[in-house]
Amino acid sequence: MSRERLIIDKLGTGGVGLARAASGQVVMVPFVLPGEEVLVRLRGRRKDYLEGELVEVLKPHPGRISPLCPHFGACGGCDLQMAEYALQVDLKQAILLEQLRRGGIALGEEGGTPDEPAVSGQSFGYRQRLRLQVDEDGCWGFFRRRSHALEQIGDCPLARSEISSLLRDIPASPALLRLLARSREIEIVSSPGDGSIILILALRRKARANDLQATAQVAAELPPVKAVFLEADGCARLGPFPDTGSPETKDERSLVRLDFTARPESRLPSYCLSHEAGGFSQVNPEQNREMIATMLSWLGGRKIARVADLFCGLGNFTFPLALSGARVVGADLQRSTIRSAKRNAADLGLPDCCFIQASAENAARQLAESGERFDLIILDPPRRGCPEVIPYLGQLAAPDLLYISCDPATLTRDLDRLKDQGYHLKRLRLIDMFPQTAHLETMVLLKR
Repeated sequence: MSRERLIIDKLGTGGVGLARAASGQVVMVPFVLPGEEVLVRLRGRRKDYLEGELVEVLKPHPGRISPLCPHFGACGGCDLQMAEYALQVDLKQAILLEQLRRGGIALGEEGGTPDEPAVSGQSFGYRQRLRLQVDEDGCWGFFRRRSHALEQIGDCPLARSEISSLLRDIPASPALLRLLARSREIEIVSSPGDGSIILILALRRKARANDLQATAQVAAELPPVKAVFLEADGCARLGPFPDTGSPETKDERSLVRLDFTARPESRLPSYCLSHEAGGFSQVNPEQNREMIATMLSWLGGRKIARVADLFCGLGNFTFPLALSGARVVGADLQRSTIRSAKRNAADLGLPDCCFIQASAENAARQLAESGERFDLIILDPPRRGCPEVIPYLGQLAAPDLLYISCDPATLTRDLDRLKDQGYHLKRLRLIDMFPQTAHLETMVLLKR
């Protein structure tokens, strides 16, 4: 494998550096920064580029720092720990805007500038959920970059403090160690609303009696743990354990609780939402609250009477609008998610929230065929975007559309298709939901 000195031109999607080899071919190199001169080992050839491995930074970027985590570069989780946090945000903004520019997406009819990025108040210690791989020896960690080899860890600096404490305490729980020896994965979920932890273990085979006995001991050995669940391929989830108390108590132990503190500028009261263990919520609660504040600010002063939230989840965007007086129809395909949304509506005393279990495509089609009309449509799709939903949006005739994206490539594609439904980009904001990584969360507001 040959070595070559390169100048890094810029970072592309995924936070990987792009440079030109002496041959003129594009070389993609991880863990580098724009403008750096680096020594690279050329490792492999792809159709359109060469793969490079960083050997040495010869002339570093002024924003380069020493990574905090000793596993950085081996663990496949982080991409940007070698950059000062402010530089990370600038780099992500540049990646986002470059993606949109290449896709022909302009901001506003006359162009314009995006909102300032929403930086995270915590660049470490923000994740409320952590999923760890477990090997056949019961050791836990993360997969290494582009590998299924395990990088063992004792702690993760991205995790909230209560998760980090639990990771350090695992060796003090013989019951959990026995379960880990039979598991391929463990998910550790913080419930910020009540300060507890929920564990979800994916076993390598069907749960047995001694596994159930072990789960009953984990909560006693690790006091922050309020519930343990067991999963196995082809089997229904078991739990919560310990299997004691009334049905109401067991239901309560199954819930992840999220607090939303009142902000004076939003005119909303403080409130709490919950979802069942294994359900989805944003891993960075503080930045999630910033997204909600951004939405309310963008819509401020406008009469929003009817809202269709087509990937509603537990009601993350639904309930701030409902608490402001809007009537909301929410749709989600996952049954447990709709149960959570309905429970949240009841807890908040919001009878005008209607939730249906349906895919976003089916929900949009049904609403369009019924002649429904809305003031606002919310789209918060998975990484693949939602091209199948877009053809129905014109019939719903909402003047405003809010799109939340975790992938700038699919966002750009969907924004281009939304033009055909009469929607044009008016506001855009990068929400740095995942510091130290190259993942992007973007909010956009479109007008019809």
